[in-house]
Amino acid sequence: MISKIPKQYKDQLYAIGAYASKLGLKAWVVGGAVRDFYLKKSTLDIDLAFDGNQESVAGFCVKQWGGGKRKFSQFGTFRVNLDNGLKLDMVRARKETYPYPGSLPVVSFSKEMKDDLFRRDFTTNAWCFSILPQNFGQPYDPFGARKDIDAGIVRILHDKSFLDDPTRMFRAVRFAGRFGWRLAPKTERLLREAVKEEYPLLLTRERFCHEFLKVLEEKRVKEIFSLMEKYDMLKFAWPGLHWNDALLRTDNAWVRAGILVCSLGMSGEDFLRTLHLPKEPAQEILGAWKITQEKMSPLSPLSTLQKEILQAVLPSLPAAALEPCFIRGGELKELGLAGRRISGALDRVRKAQFTGEIKTREEALAFLKK
Repeated sequence: MISKIPKQYKDQLYAIGAYASKLGLKAWVVGGAVRDFYLKKSTLDIDLAFDGNQESVAGFCVKQWGGGKRKFSQFGTFRVNLDNGLKLDMVRARKETYPYPGSLPVVSFSKEMKDDLFRRDFTTNAWCFSILPQNFGQPYDPFGARKDIDAGIVRILHDKSFLDDPTRMFRAVRFAGRFGWRLAPKTERLLREAVKEEYPLLLTRERFCHEFLKVLEEKRVKEIFSLMEKYDMLKFAWPGLHWNDALLRTDNAWVRAGILVCSLGMSGEDFLRTLHLPKEPAQEILGAWKITQEKMSPLSPLSTLQKEILQAVLPSLPAAALEPCFIRGGELKELGLAGRRISGALDRVRKAQFTGEIKTREEALAFLKK
């Protein structure tokens, strides 16, 4: 029996299992939630698998506890977001094949739970437990998940795992870094071979970046970067990308992305464009990067994201450095300047403000009158 199911989830999972049983379905909690329950770690994301159509179960959950559901028809998945913050991904048990290396899988439904577990990334995520009333909490562990968790080992399920889905290379070091685990010897050898053969280049840049940004969300990001450096994996993100201690000054993934962009100097803008970030944070990060390149205070107010990036990258900056330039172009006209002399004067003030030579508007005016 899985005896470590958090109390706050037991009643809901039992009710879901009871409803599924009335429909003649088998139902399991699968994957990462089982691992996290076993490790006594909290999670709001729970994957559920059923041996038949789960749509009615998704509707039951929303009706019972409030929230909403969304269907992903490509994979027959329902995502249910309950009002209490719990997120349930409900799937039919399935098996997968990969038409070619790095492709998205072709999915077919299966009645065998072992097929569903075998498609997972690592043994530690390839187990489940029943939520039916008659055997609630009974585990099914065909690949030795509990044994590997107890030993602190990340192990892929078959030799072609990294070739089928190269994102698993980054998930392997992410889980190892997150939990303080190590790669199984054969898994480590296959990872090194995958790096040598450049399997990540089989991925679309969007898929790679989605996985890389998950790394930036991790609390133990330094440990994960150390593993990526150990296995020479950072080159797939960008040539010359390395760990930067500034990443420890924040736990915000957008800020961390901005720190890496700024750390790359002149090539930072090109790196940013490959990350496929949403438009708004991408523009804000670009603005912060430009300030690190120009080394001048901004002309207009910075966003919170931009300030956090710059304060992390340049922690010794004077407070006034990130404030909008104390002088406006119109004021320079009143001082008798015109044309390029205005832009030149603004640049001089912005540079002096950035370095801390100018700390107030009065000092800026006195600086100009010199």
